[in-house]
Amino acid sequence: MRAQILVIDDDPIVTRMLSRVLSGHDVHVAHTGSEGLEQVRNHAFDVILCDLAMPGMSGIEFYRAVRELSPTVADRVVFMTGGAFTAEGHEFLAKLPNSRLEKPFDLGTLREVVKTAL
Repeated sequence: MRAQILVIDDDPIVTRMLSRVLSGHDVHVAHTGSEGLEQVRNHAFDVILCDLAMPGMSGIEFYRAVRELSPTVADRVVFMTGGAFTAEGHEFLAKLPNSRLEKPFDLGTLREVVKTAL
């Protein structure tokens, strides 16, 4: 199945790597949470891979905005974290059933998380 995937991360190296690894799907990229939100408003995604800690609109703020637009789409968000995030981030993730990937993650884990999300 060729899925519509949105990758949101402020690190261009991460977005390029994920685009290459997931090249069997239609991968869209955003480098800010607000850019990602705009894409969600204009396109239907099967999976959204979103960095938790980004300047400007964080992954938490992005998720809350998407949840306002569509709770079903918010359920498709998979959070990527670098492990060193705030107490707010820990508390936020603890309350959600959404999948998460701890950076650095291996490619097999990434593919499995995407496959499960689909």
